Amino acid sequence: MIEKTQLKFVKSEKTNELIGFVSKTKDNKLKGVREDSVYGKRICILAEELKGSILPNTLYEVELKPMHKGKNGYVVTSATQVLSNVTIESFIVPKKEYRVVINFGGKKNYKTIYFDPLNGKTSSSRTKQGVLEILNKRNDIANQEGAISDFIDRADELVRQMQADGYEI
Repeated sequence: MIEKTQLKFVKSEKTNELIGFVSKTKDNKLKGVREDSVYGKRICILAEELKGSILPNTLYEVELKPMHKGKNGYVVTSATQVLSNVTIESFIVPKKEYRVVINFGGKKNYKTIYFDPLNGKTSSSRTKQGVLEILNKRNDIANQEGAISDFIDRADELVRQMQADGYEI
């Protein structure tokens, strides 16, 4: 019987192979969990044809089948990387707030990246280049080129507005 869930894979310290873990929910469905999960978990290994094509610490939609001979685990027979749509918003309140906010990810894995040259707390949030480095490293963004282009347009407009308001950027 084939089951579906979402999983992230990590490198096994024992075998150097990528593995994931699942647990059964109350309604008897498989759910991806971390290795240190307190719930009873079972190991998931990759089918031979998937080895070398899966990235660690990246979310995948997977199909699993139970291991043969009564072993307590599953074989991943299919894996498709989950890509998140991006929303980008600009917040400009003259002389107070200048921010571009990039949101993506699922309900539980929601991620936010800020471009805030006025009040950013890290160098990656205070500079356009810092945000671009983060966006370029992400491998889970749908239409990554379009998202980066949209961010650049909004960041450039934000900087122009800041300069028009008397800030030196």
